[in-house]
Amino acid sequence: MFRKLASFVVFVSACLGSAQLDPSRVVAVVNGEEIKAAEYYQRMEFLPGVGKRIGDRFAELPPGFLTLEQLITERLVLQLARNKGCLPTDSEVQAEFERMKKEDPNLVQRWTSSGRTLPELLYDVKVNLAGFKLKTFGITITDQEVQDFYKKNPSMFTVEKRYKLRVIVVDAATRQKVDEDLKAGKPFAEVAKQWSMDLTKVEGGLVGAVPASRLNETVRNAVSNTRIGQTTDWIVNGERHAKFLLEDVLPQQVLPLDDKLKADIRKRLMLDRGNVRNNVQKEMADLRAKSKIDIKNPEFSQLYDRMIGTYLAQETAKGQGTKP
Repeated sequence: MFRKLASFVVFVSACLGSAQLDPSRVVAVVNGEEIKAAEYYQRMEFLPGVGKRIGDRFAELPPGFLTLEQLITERLVLQLARNKGCLPTDSEVQAEFERMKKEDPNLVQRWTSSGRTLPELLYDVKVNLAGFKLKTFGITITDQEVQDFYKKNPSMFTVEKRYKLRVIVVDAATRQKVDEDLKAGKPFAEVAKQWSMDLTKVEGGLVGAVPASRLNETVRNAVSNTRIGQTTDWIVNGERHAKFLLEDVLPQQVLPLDDKLKADIRKRLMLDRGNVRNNVQKEMADLRAKSKIDIKNPEFSQLYDRMIGTYLAQETAKGQGTKP
């Protein structure tokens, strides 16, 4: 959430976690030649051809500088939240963390497998939660408002009819081999793994549950005229020939107003109103302008001063309704 609030926010490097700071650690091996972390970090810090958009302009900036600027911005977000009395408490951070784990059971494993630590994940949660609280500062949404929004916007909470599909994509010369295997009773998924040219072959041709509106007319007509458990005729598109297996049809469904959906609606309404009431970008600009930031790398310090000067000029121009 926070990365949509601050002007500069660019998450450049997730590989600076404490678990990866050993300079002798091998990060890759090329034909027997090792690339070690010391070389990797040094090159990454000053890698050319990388940058970010500042207002309506793109500036080439070293990744090391972008990472440092990200860290500075995160500190300023937390300081602004502290100044306004809405800095997330430890219990709030933990509650948000538990909610995220419930929605994504692989969150921690995916985060730590890349060398990042659990404290770093909790810090990331804290920064994003602080950004949300700044954006929605002073906003309260009642249960009745949540229910009213749900009732007045039924299309937003209706999942359309979906087809659960697998696919085999081949050229004309391979069609007969596929048909012979299927006729012999070989499972569709195995045939897809053996013959399909499509990327889905690694998962046995699994496409998943696809909304009817996302299928082109030819495929939609073919699938809609196929019984569950059966395959379509071959559908030809240039040199590609596709055959679909219809595994199931999931009917249109209205999402129930459960606790999760209530929380999602509440957040949406809070952000909508916060966008009108709170100008976090200006608050960040004001804080950045009066903050004392001492960057030890002279090159990065000069870059930061120039970038901040450009940014503040653009923010001033926005406030005055003029172009910089």
